[in-house]
Amino acid sequence: MSDSLALPITQAARQIAQDFGQQQSTPEKCQQVYLNTLAVLAVKEYLALMEIPYNLEASDSWNPVVRLCADVADLVVPGMGSLECRPILPDTPTCLLPPEVWSDRIGYLVVIIDDQQRRARILGFTPTVQAGQIAIDQLQPLESLLAHISEFMLVDTKSPTFVQTDLGQWLHGIFNQSWQVVEDLLQPSTLEPAFHFRSAATTSTVELDDDAVQIKRAKLVKFKNDAEEIPLVLIMNLLQTESDSQRMLCVQLRPAGQCASLPANLVLRVLDNQHNTFLEAQSRQADNYLQLEFSGLPGEQFHLDLEQGNHILTETFII
Repeated sequence: MSDSLALPITQAARQIAQDFGQQQSTPEKCQQVYLNTLAVLAVKEYLALMEIPYNLEASDSWNPVVRLCADVADLVVPGMGSLECRPILPDTPTCLLPPEVWSDRIGYLVVIIDDQQRRARILGFTPTVQAGQIAIDQLQPLESLLAHISEFMLVDTKSPTFVQTDLGQWLHGIFNQSWQVVEDLLQPSTLEPAFHFRSAATTSTVELDDDAVQIKRAKLVKFKNDAEEIPLVLIMNLLQTESDSQRMLCVQLRPAGQCASLPANLVLRVLDNQHNTFLEAQSRQADNYLQLEFSGLPGEQFHLDLEQGNHILTETFII
């Protein structure tokens, strides 16, 4: 793959991998741990090049007890989760995954270990896996990993700390693990009324063309006020058509769990990149959702504020 990255396998890396392998009870397990360790160390070098923090010691792959009983090749990215760094040998078309790494990962990287050439090649990235394997020709380029990780990274501003979400990546199938399928958080029957995309400026309904791409995701949000922590579901509906350079957005806020309605006087607000408000809605005593609809150009930034009294939660998005 032209967008893969080749890195040398250093003597120090080989020594660490050999030491870990020699702690195992069978030759097969020794080889497994040896290759896993080289893959983890190759990804570590890549993250270092990209100035992305990592923590080897916190990773299961660096825990001698876990190495004995599980096939893991993870690398912890602090504050985000674990990347799985799966090794394969040259000319292998598919990367098989053991069951213990099918979940609890923020993404997967496939690394060719060419021990004879003393070289590790990171082939690409995928945020999710299915059927316990990764097809090499379906991997995304490493740039997708950087975009994926950026959604987890906290950004410092003068306002409260927020997480930045790049909605453009959704069109390429790249999602932060906090954004789930809507039906995983809410029953379909609770999603009425249906979304109607309207521009904030014109309020005219947009017809869905044959070429339209519509993506809907939901996120669990815990909003704290003076008395309690309130579970909420934030729903983002993104519409992109080839015939229109703008992207349409519909934002909904709904109660989560056993709550039948939103707390009163909860404000959902959309702000531009200068933090100027251009849309807002406020809940009444029995409202079961708030909804705002608007449009924007790819690359534009906007903020969502949830506010009640003196309490505010902010998230930032790139269209």
